Amino acid sequence: MKAIITLLKTLLLSHFPSGSAINYYDGHLYIIGDDANQLLVLDSNYHEVNTVTLFHYEEKRIPKAKKPDLETAVILNTGQQKRLLALGSAATKERETGVLLPLPPRDSKPVYISYAPFIKRLQQIPEINIEGATVAGEHFILANRGNDGHPVNQLVITTPDFWERQEEVPVSVSKLIIPFPTHGFAGVSELCYVEQEDALLVLLSSEATSNAYDDGAIGDSYLGWVKHISRQLNGADIQLDGIVNLSDIDPAFKGEKMEGVCLSAIKGNEWYLHLVADNDQGASRLFYVKMVMEGLH
Repeated sequence: MKAIITLLKTLLLSHFPSGSAINYYDGHLYIIGDDANQLLVLDSNYHEVNTVTLFHYEEKRIPKAKKPDLETAVILNTGQQKRLLALGSAATKERETGVLLPLPPRDSKPVYISYAPFIKRLQQIPEINIEGATVAGEHFILANRGNDGHPVNQLVITTPDFWERQEEVPVSVSKLIIPFPTHGFAGVSELCYVEQEDALLVLLSSEATSNAYDDGAIGDSYLGWVKHISRQLNGADIQLDGIVNLSDIDPAFKGEKMEGVCLSAIKGNEWYLHLVADNDQGASRLFYVKMVMEGLH
């Protein structure tokens, strides 16, 4: 299977720091930054329509030792109400935090949760760094990012209500295998489930760091995919079926640490995706791409 990716648009968000997750719902994009005080809401043309205050630190960027490190966010179907669930990386105690917000946000206040009891169950993972998540039908999939010190990515499979029943929900851990050459170790930075095709998109990036806390020099970013993912969520190893180095697509991707990806539309074999990158300097960059999938079935 082959994917052809075309960059359609890119925009620097100089005022919004450390973009780490992006979701699309009802014509709007919801963007999280791992040290940002606010949730940013844009329309599909990247015009700002709203911000929602999540934290109340004075600085533009929450100090590293204090930040909740929200690295991923998913849209949950809870009855009549859609909700956005953003999750911290759980790399430290301060980062075992989740934030729930109804969509659209309107005047609702965020609800804060701890998912420490669930994280405590993941004893088989040597170093926790949750960087990605997605809902795939009856499954909730979390991605634990490896690093140069622990060069293994894992997928944690549980249920979408895991945050409400942390002690007793089923949980399994699979290794994510990348059978393709990359420039250095590529760690998972986000997941996106494409329901129409039962495919899992996997965003990866390389960064010169040997642990889950420190930043390092930014390398290349990649977009990979797994076909028929729902058949494979059984605890066995899961292998990427394909991968594209985004730096080979367009020079605009070079030096950008891609952190978030979401699907906004499918037209035949064309998938339209929004991505967000963190440049580690206090800004974020958006990318809008068309991904043409050949030989998916």
